[in-house]
Amino acid sequence: MFDLFEKFDGTPKTDSEQSPPQSDSSENYSYNYSQNSSRQKTFVLSVGGSVFFSDKLRAPEIAKFCESINELKREGFEFVIVVGGGRVARVYQAGAKALGANNFGLDEVAIQITRANALLFTHIIDNAWKEVLVDPKKAENVLLLGKTPVYGGTTPGQTTDSVAAIIAEMMGAEFINLSNVDGIYSADPNKEPNAKMYSELSHVKMVSLLKAQASKPGGHSFVDAHAAEILKRSKIKSSFVLGTDLENFKNCVRGLEFKGTVVRTESNSNPLSTNENEE
Repeated sequence: MFDLFEKFDGTPKTDSEQSPPQSDSSENYSYNYSQNSSRQKTFVLSVGGSVFFSDKLRAPEIAKFCESINELKREGFEFVIVVGGGRVARVYQAGAKALGANNFGLDEVAIQITRANALLFTHIIDNAWKEVLVDPKKAENVLLLGKTPVYGGTTPGQTTDSVAAIIAEMMGAEFINLSNVDGIYSADPNKEPNAKMYSELSHVKMVSLLKAQASKPGGHSFVDAHAAEILKRSKIKSSFVLGTDLENFKNCVRGLEFKGTVVRTESNSNPLSTNENEE
């Protein structure tokens, strides 16, 4: 694996090519994310495995999504991309369980699948870091090198939603969740046709709604509970959109009108707002 301070041919960079020198080695990984105001807006994307890795690997759709990322990058936007496992991860977990793996082992299996999925994106996204990263702290350095960081899972017991939320918190970036649902609903829209989609929520309302839905038998979770708590505690602006509607996704990034759910700090949101103006 390349060190962040090596050239891609493996030779060390000269002093002039490296990041600004640190006063001592203990500061080599000390980042000041508040000093990124000179750069265009950065988004951390949590790409659900259900979008591209459901019943089969959807290579054409992955290519179209990555081209949308490339288009937005040419406009000056930056991204950290975290890719989920999807159905294939669950298939492997079921096999591992049948072979006697414990829960830690099942998580390890799923993590490897997410990293395999993520690796596909590194081959299509312009100037992507060519290896799937595993340390959230390295995202900023990769961006400073002009590359796009791509992640799968990182740690057993932690979902890719949580990985994305942690990186967004660390960098002060916005969070976008791309899934097979076009927003956050009052109930599982696949089971309840009368469920209402929220156009905007507060963080408190989001966490409350998530707990209520997850507590029901066969409950629907629009985001991992740990990720939701991270987004809440740091008041991270978050958007939830359909991953296959690329024009809508691009509108979301560009700050234009889009279909989906926005989660904001309580002072700037109406926690009861839905597209139909009712709860």
